Amino acid sequence: MVKLQSKWLMVPVLALAVGVGAMFGASSHGSNEVYAVDNGTLVQKSTITVAGTGKLEAAPDVAYLSVAVEARAATAKEAQSKNATQFAGLKKVLFNTYKMNAKDVKTVGFYVQAEYEYNNKDGTSKIKGYLSVHNIQITTRDLDGIGKLLDDLSANGANRVDGVQFNTEKQEQYEIQALEKAMANAKVKAAALAKAAGKQVKEVISISQNGMSSGPIYYGRDQMAPEAAGMADKAETSVQTGVINVSADVTVVYEMQ
Repeated sequence: MVKLQSKWLMVPVLALAVGVGAMFGASSHGSNEVYAVDNGTLVQKSTITVAGTGKLEAAPDVAYLSVAVEARAATAKEAQSKNATQFAGLKKVLFNTYKMNAKDVKTVGFYVQAEYEYNNKDGTSKIKGYLSVHNIQITTRDLDGIGKLLDDLSANGANRVDGVQFNTEKQEQYEIQALEKAMANAKVKAAALAKAAGKQVKEVISISQNGMSSGPIYYGRDQMAPEAAGMADKAETSVQTGVINVSADVTVVYEMQ
């Protein structure tokens, strides 16, 4: 009896399933499928991309002087000792006469090496002596007094002047100003192009900083000379500071309307 009951109970369930399937099949036959669409995703913004450049000239406010003390002698020890004596005279000028801060005077190189004399006839060589070189870098903010400083150093132990580099300690400040000018330049270009297209600039979508440059001014030893030719023993060394060129480049994408 239990088995018969179960068999007959399954029949209505199957019939119901078939009926429901037929109903849905009939209702979907020949009908169009409908999807929900976000209309906002179909709208593409009108944009314009421009490159902006900002440039400015800045006056140097710091200089780095590269000088060296050279001493020669028959032995390495004698050359080094002679160099130390010359360097003592240099330090006296820097710290006593010019009142330099210790952090503004630093050694950037020191070496002692043999110097050879070559015989062109037999191709041999022999040591003729030793050279001791002490390279220092001096930082000064008294740009007008650089010429006199170099002359005083040369007269008190510095027998080699390698060059002067002018720079600024306001680097970040000038870079920000250059970026502001670059953005202003980009905005002017975008407005002009948008106007030509019959539109207006609405807002900034993205900004890319492409590059930043601001090179120091360097004068080598050949570019530093006395004021008057033929008066090298009397005239003061002249070094012109010039200006530092700072530039920035940006790419800006604007939305137009």
